[in-house]
Amino acid sequence: MLRSLVLMLASLCGLTTLAPTLLPHNPSAPSQITTPPILEFVDYQRLDELGDTRNMTISPDGTKLVWPHDTAFCVYEIASGATECISTGDVTVRVMTGFVWSPNSRYLAFHEDLFLRFYESDLWVFDFETRQLVNLTDDGVIGDALPDDGITLELDYAPVWGANDILYFFRTAYGQDVPVPFNLYRFTWANGLENTNDPEWVADLTSVKDEPFAVYNARLDVLDGSVVLSPDAQKLAFLVRPSDLSKDQSIWVVDISSGEARQVAALSDLVQFGIPSWSETDLWLNGLGWSGDGQYLVATTISSQVAAAEPTYAIEVNSGESMPLIDFSGVPDQQSFVESSVITDQVAGRYDTIRAGVVTLDGSYVIYFNFNGQDAGVSALPLLSPNDSNTPLRLFNFPEGEYAGPMPMYQFTAGDDGEYLRVLLWGYMFTFAKR
Repeated sequence: MLRSLVLMLASLCGLTTLAPTLLPHNPSAPSQITTPPILEFVDYQRLDELGDTRNMTISPDGTKLVWPHDTAFCVYEIASGATECISTGDVTVRVMTGFVWSPNSRYLAFHEDLFLRFYESDLWVFDFETRQLVNLTDDGVIGDALPDDGITLELDYAPVWGANDILYFFRTAYGQDVPVPFNLYRFTWANGLENTNDPEWVADLTSVKDEPFAVYNARLDVLDGSVVLSPDAQKLAFLVRPSDLSKDQSIWVVDISSGEARQVAALSDLVQFGIPSWSETDLWLNGLGWSGDGQYLVATTISSQVAAAEPTYAIEVNSGESMPLIDFSGVPDQQSFVESSVITDQVAGRYDTIRAGVVTLDGSYVIYFNFNGQDAGVSALPLLSPNDSNTPLRLFNFPEGEYAGPMPMYQFTAGDDGEYLRVLLWGYMFTFAKR
């Protein structure tokens, strides 16, 4: 009764109340937060008015937007509305990819575009405090990633940050060896980028998949991408996606301390649930995120069709048990899936397909973009207990005539200053007050 009264009062006050999730909860598991916040929509902003939205990201502290512009990083300070572009010398950061922030919002890591442009890739970090750009893995090789006979290239990619400025990344030693050596490394530093030591080996992942680039970030990835570190920084989860785009895709977790890797889910098992009987479209994995208590991984799927049912799943990391978070199995036919016109608290067909979404920094919600024709908005999936709801939670719907369509954006990010949560989705910044 008390909880119902609280929810009713929040509704009367104009708050969008985020009900809890369907995920089973283990009370003994640690969580970063005790109670997920209630989120109240504040406003939205088109970002193409500021700059190039394709590789635009928001800092984790929610204070600034950054995007690469030729040989500079442009920085938009949200509080003041001022923009400054900081030179990167003769390094063209516009053609880089994989931009990820350190948790303290000081560093931005990235690399050459190995998978689209097939450039030889090094790991770079820009320090926004000292305005210093450093190539952490400079091997003196510039150009394409095709090794000459007798030459082995060290290709570095897919960086992900841990606490205390620890930077993990994948390295493929690309040459004539079969199988190709494929390893996880990390950098640590305490006295600035200029004092960084050689990277430390963490795990040999060659046995995960016998091909050189089974782990990679793609421009259609959502949530936190294809490589994500657990809230306690003890496990690294990643998508394994063969280059032939087969259904032989899976989700693995490597223990940071021991280097032991294990498969926690296979795509072929996930798609046994959440898909309507009329759907015959092939699905692929395209995004990962952790729940804030570290118990679950959230995984999204994608297809080659716009009007396909693409469920989102939760996987219990220890047991490998899975369940659909976005479940389309009850949609009777494709016409109903596409033409659903009444937006309610229930899954609404294509409107709830996650093609753009991000996990909040505390792991309490997946915030995602809704779209179906001219109907567009933002919804949330709660990822933490208490445990009495399994429906999407509607945060915002564009008023009629205001939605002008998506803008190009290669990755989706969130920033949280403690008072406001800001998320970047399809070229818009949505701001929510935390209650």
